[in-house]
Amino acid sequence: MKNKVILITGANGGLGSVFVKKLLELEPSKIYCTARDIKSLENIKEMSNIIEILQMDITSKNSINEAISKIDTLDVLINNAGVNSNKKLFDESFYDLDVNLKGTVNLTQALFEKLKESKGTVVNVTSVLALVNLPILSSYCVSKSALHSFTQALRAEFGLFGGEVYEVLPGPIDTKMTEGSPLEKTQPEDIVDAVVSEIKKKEFEIFPDKFSQMVKKRLSENPDELIKEFAMSLQYN
Repeated sequence: MKNKVILITGANGGLGSVFVKKLLELEPSKIYCTARDIKSLENIKEMSNIIEILQMDITSKNSINEAISKIDTLDVLINNAGVNSNKKLFDESFYDLDVNLKGTVNLTQALFEKLKESKGTVVNVTSVLALVNLPILSSYCVSKSALHSFTQALRAEFGLFGGEVYEVLPGPIDTKMTEGSPLEKTQPEDIVDAVVSEIKKKEFEIFPDKFSQMVKKRLSENPDELIKEFAMSLQYN
């Protein structure tokens, strides 16, 4: 990340703000920080004079185009912005897909040429629930699963010109998004430390916490049993 130009979406969130703080320690030349509500980035701006804040709604192509018109070059895109609507199947909401998949695709497409010029890097924050559906959060899981597949395709596209695409598949993180969840949560600082460490090792799929590592292990050993356990979440709601 040294001397690189970085863009972080959802920089006002619990994980996004920690990404900013941790990446500043790696001496980039500039960090663009985006959020729908630019006022929520005021504290982020105070962290460093190399930070530039941009208002951006990734579900709006007009908003994306207006924001990226202020960016000349880009080396690293961290697609961190995301939502969890807590919707189950057939709740008639596609908000999770609109933000987590379509929004991420729209922004990545808009920045593709800039990243191609720099042989850049993309980091997509998905979820370990992209690999196995937790039905009580089915809309979220579906959106992250689609983003997982997009990330694989994007990695192939970037490989054609020497770029790199990483996927972060965390379990529950101790942020506002998981308030009220009884599951054990990982601190966002630990997630970001793991991401930085794994990128240095060229690990393109990153399982940054104990929960995600447990899910990965069980999916390789006994996926049917894990799927049954996750399906039981519907009985306790």
